[in-house]
Amino acid sequence: MQIVVIHDTKFGNTVKIAEAVGRGVGTLADVRVMSIAEAVGVDQTFAERPDLLFLGGPTQKRAPSPALRAFIDALPTSLRGIPAASFDTRYRGAIWLMGSAAVEAAKALRKARGELVAPPESFFVARRGPLELQNLEPGEIERAEQWGRTAAAAAIAH
Repeated sequence: MQIVVIHDTKFGNTVKIAEAVGRGVGTLADVRVMSIAEAVGVDQTFAERPDLLFLGGPTQKRAPSPALRAFIDALPTSLRGIPAASFDTRYRGAIWLMGSAAVEAAKALRKARGELVAPPESFFVARRGPLELQNLEPGEIERAEQWGRTAAAAAIAH
């Protein structure tokens, strides 16, 4: 089974989550973690179509980051119609107030005929200091590893 984790990041928190998801998934299957910039030519990147996609990015202004939005709007052919899960990094709070890039990505993946293997998941950033110095809340890395492992196991069992 080939699994790909594609992410966008601005201050580095989302890449930490993507790598943690990759570690969790890596206990069950071959995994490749890549940025959206690396994934733009993804149709030529893989010898075989991936079996499972994890897609994530930061929530900015209550929505996916511009790079994540552009990627999901032009989702490569090789990533359409495969099992998938989405994640984001954002501040803790109600989705109706904070927004969620993961929820928006999940909608786009379903529209591209993808079957969601897990509900969209948010990982939280602590609101302390300047944006570029804000870090993930304690325990989020470990939670991301477990979430990735659980979602991948569900996809494998399906």
